Amino acid sequence: MYNWLLQNPKNVCVVHCLDGRAASSILVGAMFIFCNLYSTPGPAIRLLYAKRPGIGLSPSHRRYLGYMCDLLADKPYCPHFKPLTIKSITVSPIPFFNKQRNGCRPYCDVLIGETKIYSTCTDFERMKEYRVQDGKIFIPLNITVQGDVVISMYHLRSTIGSRLQAKVTNTQIFQLQFHTGFIPLDTTVLKFTKPELDACDVPEKYPQLFQVTLDVELQPHDKVIDLTPPWEHYCTKDHLT
Repeated sequence: MYNWLLQNPKNVCVVHCLDGRAASSILVGAMFIFCNLYSTPGPAIRLLYAKRPGIGLSPSHRRYLGYMCDLLADKPYCPHFKPLTIKSITVSPIPFFNKQRNGCRPYCDVLIGETKIYSTCTDFERMKEYRVQDGKIFIPLNITVQGDVVISMYHLRSTIGSRLQAKVTNTQIFQLQFHTGFIPLDTTVLKFTKPELDACDVPEKYPQLFQVTLDVELQPHDKVIDLTPPWEHYCTKDHLT
């Protein structure tokens, strides 16, 4: 894409995706940063919104544009290859997703890329319902991940009816995404406030100071991955020379 535009000022690159908003916008924003037009995500995002109103980039999209900035900084950050163990997830205060608006029955899905690798969802009757007076949700995970990680929390609810007739459905409470290679080596806790979480679309369901905390530990040794990341054999500092 960059090389095509560099070949001739008359060359045009058309970017599209399923809805012409999120995926294409994040690619174009990354291109702005790659071309050294901006060194932080904020100005790139403002230009995107000015030229394409309503794109609706999520906090995770902004986080990944920040990764792009780190790769292209004056002192480029080189992501590491150490797996990350997520020991537990804590959510506080309790969000209001049940019918009484005083708690929720949560479970977590963990994905690497688009592949679900772990879920805490079990039978409805066996899952704990947290109430406001509990103060926080605590779910042990103890899973090791590497690369692009997605964590989604859902509220599980059962429709009215007998045990055999009732249907179990879910509602997403939040989602977050990050890349393990950009987590500092001495990190033991990852905290995300509500503005840093995706899919928190109904403000009245979240109490003030709502946050998510991951208790984590980076493993001491690198793990070889199948695909070579693009930054391994590319001199980011010299790409415009």
